[in-house]
Amino acid sequence: MMQLPICPVCNEPVADQPATHWTNAYRGGTPWWHLADNSPICAAADGQRSQPALVADPLPVDSQTNTWLDEMSRLFAVDGPYDPARLGSAITAAEHLARWLHTATGPFSALLTLPTPSDVASLIGHLHRSTRLLARVHAQTGAHLLDQACQAHLASLDGSEVIDAVDDIRAWLQDAADWLAQSAQASGVAWSSARKVAAASHLGASPTPGGTDGQEASGDDA
Repeated sequence: MMQLPICPVCNEPVADQPATHWTNAYRGGTPWWHLADNSPICAAADGQRSQPALVADPLPVDSQTNTWLDEMSRLFAVDGPYDPARLGSAITAAEHLARWLHTATGPFSALLTLPTPSDVASLIGHLHRSTRLLARVHAQTGAHLLDQACQAHLASLDGSEVIDAVDDIRAWLQDAADWLAQSAQASGVAWSSARKVAAASHLGASPTPGGTDGQEASGDDA
């Protein structure tokens, strides 16, 4: 189950970069920023910047997929090998899952797949993180292509038109990255608000005979 970083003071979701740096590999300065307003994480009781609390994503996972999830974790481990075939596998898997997600959030199936505000809030969080990742991928892919073209140009002392074309591609990808980052920032604000709605629904739900409201208590709806 995913662990999500939450500000321990105000209970808001946080990211390890300010929104202005979501399209690059920025590290440094204040490490954690609220998604709701792009402000630094709250100060702790001693006046120092807090460290985020990690809470479990409450979105349930189909028990029949546990084996598949374990295999995916091993296949796409951060310290695993990097090669074009593996990247192709990841992209193909993402496209197939995107088709299912489109169906699962449709007007008929959404009532079954997203029955509570907590489930909806969790999905919005996943959409935010995926969009933030795509913004970074667009920007870094364009930069990588330009670097490849420049290296080839220096080796051949030729091909200025190719460099110009690749620079145009990088510019378009950077534009796409900037738009995606803006989308991610908006969905981050939506996620923050959705978590509040889920928390209010959780507190207002009718108790069950077992003494709970029928949801799995996690302390936070992330």
